[in-house]
Amino acid sequence: MARQRWFGSKSRRIVSVSVEDRVPLAHGEVTVVGVRLDDGTVDRYAVPLGAGAEVVDALDDDAFCRALLELVADGGRARGEGGMLVAQRTRAFPAALPRSLAARRLPGEQSNTSVVFGHTLILKHFRRLIDGVNPELEMTQFLTERTPFRHTPRLAGALEYRAPRGFTATLAVVQEFVPDARDGWEWMLDELAGVLQDAPDEEPDDRSLRARAGSSLSALGRLGARTGELHRALASDRTDPAFAPEPIDQRDLTTWAAEIVRRIDAARALVGRAGADIPTPDLLRSALASALAGLDGREKIRLHGDYHLGQTLYAPATHDFVIIDFEGEPLRPLAERRAKQAALRDVAGLLRSVDYAAVTACRDAEGGPAAETWSRVWSAEAAQAFLDAYHAAAGHARFLPATERAFAAASAAFELEKAAYEVVYEANTRPDWLATPVRGLLRASREVLRWVAAGAA
Repeated sequence: MARQRWFGSKSRRIVSVSVEDRVPLAHGEVTVVGVRLDDGTVDRYAVPLGAGAEVVDALDDDAFCRALLELVADGGRARGEGGMLVAQRTRAFPAALPRSLAARRLPGEQSNTSVVFGHTLILKHFRRLIDGVNPELEMTQFLTERTPFRHTPRLAGALEYRAPRGFTATLAVVQEFVPDARDGWEWMLDELAGVLQDAPDEEPDDRSLRARAGSSLSALGRLGARTGELHRALASDRTDPAFAPEPIDQRDLTTWAAEIVRRIDAARALVGRAGADIPTPDLLRSALASALAGLDGREKIRLHGDYHLGQTLYAPATHDFVIIDFEGEPLRPLAERRAKQAALRDVAGLLRSVDYAAVTACRDAEGGPAAETWSRVWSAEAAQAFLDAYHAAAGHARFLPATERAFAAASAAFELEKAAYEVVYEANTRPDWLATPVRGLLRASREVLRWVAAGAA
């Protein structure tokens, strides 16, 4: 288990493993495994195993995957030795779906595993079982059944694992499959490769930038519009306690500022002398309070929670985006992922992703100073295209600050938080990339201080 990509506690030592339940299905079973770690915690994982003596992953078996889908199609139940799998089917499930539909496991496995059925549906199997409703199920069901927003795949059904003593976890969701769509991050890098390849030596003006990069800039405008529409949809129901917007008060602002400072502390500890220009926490603490002040009395809403270009699909047929993966940051506790937040946290995540795309494309292009100049100018214009369209779509919604100056100051504060998170991530996984988030952290801290000096609210 420790060697599997989806195992989430690689920094801990496994003390023991126990089989807690076995739910038989055609051609295999879902085995529920308790993993005790060296810090005393016990994590639960769903491990689909194929039939027979050899230990094999059943998600590699078309017949087993179809058995999971048929359980959802029937809205059925499968009893195990202690608990059971319970399926639900929504109105978005196709009325006539061939029982022999081909199943194809997608590569690039992370904390979950995805299986595509023909060109119609995709099943996302969550490996770790966490007590409570997974935000991927909760959010997509809300968007599918109670809003007109159609730029995320509709939820067709889900599977829950219900154990004795009240433990209930989302095992899988089934959603519409978006055929011929491309990963938004990869599509953007391909677009930027064309922009930076043999880039002219002169610094681009608006006309020359539009001539070379117009499609990527207009695409980010569309993504900005879709993001604003998504936030409006998530804030549209004031009767559901799980989604109804709530006032932002001083306790929220104090908590958010403290979280940002903690992340900056962690980042400063890792970068050493490279972070000498990062403002001290004492200086930032008061600046952040001022930068976030424009959110006081506005509203917090449910968010995507882990928003970046890799959480989008680009559909060439419509030249538009589909937003995916609403489970939030998998390492965060479920309660935190379901908590209402400032909408600008999603905005900041996407803006940091734009910066990363520019730096990544520039590295890949190896075009020297000209490519660096064009990527820098592109990054600024791309961020502005996204923000202009987001503003137009979100309008004067109460989940945003009331003034442009307060919007810019709070957005810089959340970009600062995201960049600090990226510093810690890169230091632990890709040290040679550390300069990218450090640069972003320095820029965001300067922006926070600048807006505060100008009177952010």
